[in-house]
Amino acid sequence: MRSILLALVLAVATATASHAADDPVLAEAADLLGTVTFLNSGAPGMVLAVVRGDRALVRGYGETEKGNKHTPDGASLLRLNSITKVFTTEMLVSLVAERKLALTDPLQRFAADAKVPVFGTRAITLLDLATHSAALPREIGDIPEGVNSRAWPTREDRWKWLLGYTLPWEPGTIAAYSNPGFDLLADAIETAGGQSYPDLLRLHVTAPLGMTDTGFAPTPEQCARLMIGSGLGGAASCIDTHATDGSGGLYSTGNDMVRWLRHNLADTNGVLALSQAVYRPRQSIPVAIGFDEALPMAGLGLGWVMVAAQGAQPMLVVKSGGGAGFMSYIAFAPGRNVGVFIAVNRVDFPMFSGVTDTANKLITSLVTR
Repeated sequence: MRSILLALVLAVATATASHAADDPVLAEAADLLGTVTFLNSGAPGMVLAVVRGDRALVRGYGETEKGNKHTPDGASLLRLNSITKVFTTEMLVSLVAERKLALTDPLQRFAADAKVPVFGTRAITLLDLATHSAALPREIGDIPEGVNSRAWPTREDRWKWLLGYTLPWEPGTIAAYSNPGFDLLADAIETAGGQSYPDLLRLHVTAPLGMTDTGFAPTPEQCARLMIGSGLGGAASCIDTHATDGSGGLYSTGNDMVRWLRHNLADTNGVLALSQAVYRPRQSIPVAIGFDEALPMAGLGLGWVMVAAQGAQPMLVVKSGGGAGFMSYIAFAPGRNVGVFIAVNRVDFPMFSGVTDTANKLITSLVTR
């Protein structure tokens, strides 16, 4: 027991040594819980970001790579994985607001000469894609040997696959988690916006928010700050991940995710309300596959998973991600001005429940009304 307590003390000292000016409320809420979560994760390193109103805290734990003795911080580059999807849906509603597309538009409208499969007369819509209800699979196949997991499938690969795919059920009914669905959605956004998807995301989201480290093509300087992943599947090289820009390719940092959390919590223009609304209540879905890794899903927004209030815990809007050496989670309480982002550089799905539990508990401890 004494050795465990000593380890906790040392971990806290390492994580907080340079944060004497932090908001004391956030520090008190986050430090011990964050340290215990990191130690239980078995990951080489962890980044935790907490936002409460106009205050924020970013903590780094452990090492950016196992054995290098370099503690991560708010500038350490990491992989968002499937949190990328809720950036995609923010781009989607931005173009809806500009009347360049509509949620009810069929994917076929943006497919040029390619033929999108239908189920009877029911076509796949952008809303179906954004709510994982387009009758598409989780993946289109196994990643080719030696290929970076975030650099495949390319646009050409997925559209060629789609031409030969038969929808197993009617779109808009069953919800089943799909990565290719969000990459096809990004392709449609690119066509509607008239620019490359990375350029559109930079123009509408990351540049206005000052998120200079969030993108798909990191510079050599940014790659030098990338935490090195571990666990199932191992680390992925630091390369351009535009191929999966709709589903999982984004790189970011704890500092940038603080900016994005504040943006989602404030939302003064109302556009984000379109992505955070519930489009598929759980009770209306015959089957829902792949949405309960954090807490039971109560409904699906555009990319976001909605979690109902339980006891002291408020209603939460959440998204998780995993792969390429990282696991990540973002959650916030709408109307309560509290949100949390947490990422570890280790892929271990049983471990991940402890990570999501920490984020949810932190939010609950900081929300009392």
